Amino acid sequence: MIRTGLLLAGLFLLFLCIPVPKFDDPYSTVLTAADGELLGARIADDGQWRFPATNNYSDKYTACVLEYEDQQFFRHIGFNPIAFFEAIIQNARAGHVVRGGSTISMQVVRLARKNKPRTYGEKFLEVVLALRLELHYSKKSILNLYAAHAPFGGNVVGIDAAAWRYFHTTPDRLTWSEAATLAVLPNAPSMIHPGKARERLLDKRDALLLRMTQSKVHSPRRYRLPRLSYDDYELALMERLPNKPYDMPMLAYHYLIDQEKVNKGEQIHSSIDYQLQQNVIQVMERHHQANTLNQIENAAVYVVDYLNDRVVAYVGNNAHAADAAMVDMVKAQRSTGSIMKPYLFAAMLDEGTLLPTMMLPDVPMSMSGFTPKNYSGQYWGAVPADQALQHSLNAPFVYLLKEYGHQRFHSLLKRLGLSGIIFDADHYGLSLIVGGAEASLFDLVNAYATMAKELATGEDLSPFSPEAIAVTFDIMRGLTRPSSQTGWSGFSSSKQVAWKTGTSFGFKDAWTIGITDHYVIGVWAGNADGEGRPGLTGVGVAAPIMFDVAALLNDTYSHPASTPESIEVEVCAVSGYPSTELCQHTKMVIMPDVEVQTGPCPYHKKVFLDSTRQYQVLPDCYPVDQRCYENYFVLPPVMEWFYKKHSALYRPLPALYPNCATAHPDDLMAFIYPKSDARVTIPIGIKGDRQQVVFEIAHRDPGKRIYWTLNDTFLGQTRWNHQMPIDVERGTYVLRCVDEDGVELRRKIVVN
Repeated sequence: MIRTGLLLAGLFLLFLCIPVPKFDDPYSTVLTAADGELLGARIADDGQWRFPATNNYSDKYTACVLEYEDQQFFRHIGFNPIAFFEAIIQNARAGHVVRGGSTISMQVVRLARKNKPRTYGEKFLEVVLALRLELHYSKKSILNLYAAHAPFGGNVVGIDAAAWRYFHTTPDRLTWSEAATLAVLPNAPSMIHPGKARERLLDKRDALLLRMTQSKVHSPRRYRLPRLSYDDYELALMERLPNKPYDMPMLAYHYLIDQEKVNKGEQIHSSIDYQLQQNVIQVMERHHQANTLNQIENAAVYVVDYLNDRVVAYVGNNAHAADAAMVDMVKAQRSTGSIMKPYLFAAMLDEGTLLPTMMLPDVPMSMSGFTPKNYSGQYWGAVPADQALQHSLNAPFVYLLKEYGHQRFHSLLKRLGLSGIIFDADHYGLSLIVGGAEASLFDLVNAYATMAKELATGEDLSPFSPEAIAVTFDIMRGLTRPSSQTGWSGFSSSKQVAWKTGTSFGFKDAWTIGITDHYVIGVWAGNADGEGRPGLTGVGVAAPIMFDVAALLNDTYSHPASTPESIEVEVCAVSGYPSTELCQHTKMVIMPDVEVQTGPCPYHKKVFLDSTRQYQVLPDCYPVDQRCYENYFVLPPVMEWFYKKHSALYRPLPALYPNCATAHPDDLMAFIYPKSDARVTIPIGIKGDRQQVVFEIAHRDPGKRIYWTLNDTFLGQTRWNHQMPIDVERGTYVLRCVDEDGVELRRKIVVN
């Protein structure tokens, strides 16, 4: 007796040493939206549509499977001897296999063993392994294994993939008809499926539905399998079989590819808004039709709900774009244009070196060989900082970056997470602010999202203060919208958006970032291969897409320009600098609570005049008791030269009194081109001939004659329009300019 017990114990221990059948199949990578809708999937490495098991399928499917495959599933321990021997007898009588006799547990074993040839030896092994399976797993888990790995015809494996491919739904939403269809499919998936032998499949489905009205499945009370009523049976018979498998959706292809890098073969439950994603795709398709007329093929949209840290829309490219549709332009590194100017603006507000309306020089300049130009080709001489941001003027922001320091700004961009900044600061120099560096739409949107969330929550999330962000975004809200948005403010449903555009050199990249109370919307447009196109600008191409997407969100930008920590500073109404007693008009501006570092208004000056107030006088050339004075707004010569072109109210200084000494040259005239110690490149014509270089001077009194010499060689004289074309060879020269009053300027130039 003891020996028998020991023998049985040994056999049991030996039985426990048998490995539990396991599946090592590769799975599809599956992406679902926030509401569970399927956004897309990637086929498994073995070419099968095999979704990772969700174990969330309809009880109707469970009831149908058990009725069709294994009515005694909950009663046996993996092997049903009665059914097994009945199958042997029926098969022997028929002379071929007409009944399998396998339980669901045995079928799970066969699937795990890759459907080895059906021999009696293999069947015996299946019985043993089924017993081992039952000892290791619960009944529910075994059902899950079967549902996840059963074949459903073609290259469709598992209930999750089958429910989508055949019925465009999830397995938890199956109707009685759909559940019955999927229950009978694994019985002969290569012979019968919706695309083949449809009549036989329909007969088998209908027969199972009839059986379901009087189901003989024995199940424990805790499973509570549903019953099919006769009324529902008649309705189920009316449902049609699917014609062919549905194609897998490609609603977020690029996001799926990106997520698959770290979640391959998994079910990825994303935060993407299913309806919004579809609507954004429609917006992009509509704009793509128009943009392709100008050979602009590609675009990308990335939308973030920054308050909840959720990606709600991600379209990496136009689905119908030629050649490059598969390139993810959300993650691509592209030239930034002006899209990063708000970062510099906010940073300088925070340190007190910039005031929101402070006048900045907007003139041609050359700094360390870098000559920034405004997009329009025009210069305003002097422009308020907020308008420079709204109009995205390059020259003022290059000036600001020089003041702030390109090394510091480089460090700031790294802190913002712009991974495309891969070189050191000196590699980019001052071009950092006008598109000299690259960034991705992904990084830019996330950087703005961090700023927006800090403004909304007060959390210390970004390198900027909430006060600086509030002022900067409020200015961005005032940008003039594209022509397609003309009249937008006249609609009661119109929404405010704080936004900024960017256009890279050569019209290769168009950017727009839009910010509302909950979302940051990022748009890039262009050609993935880098081909530039005339008219490819942020405001002309990217902004219309952004505003159409913003209209889908039913959100607005409502943050004020101030926070409880903001302060008001009295500034000169004209210059925007802290006011002095010479400023006739002042106003208050909002800014962070920091010490102002700009110094007082440098442009309002007390100017002494003669008794007739027609001439400016100097202390040593006119009687003191006859002098009078007035307050003048005085810009440096070059700034003044451009400024007065656009400002009819600008009052230039009177001429010097005839008997007065010559004023300092810098107070009267200045070179527009070339700048100090400039290197001048001679342009080459179409035929390869060297062209002339045009030098230019700004004079407070354009009517004064200026005499030009180059290395003591007289070039000529100018009046009113002080431009001098010069034709020279390579070398080093001294350019000397003297006006009729003897005021002299010199400039050393190197001609390449």
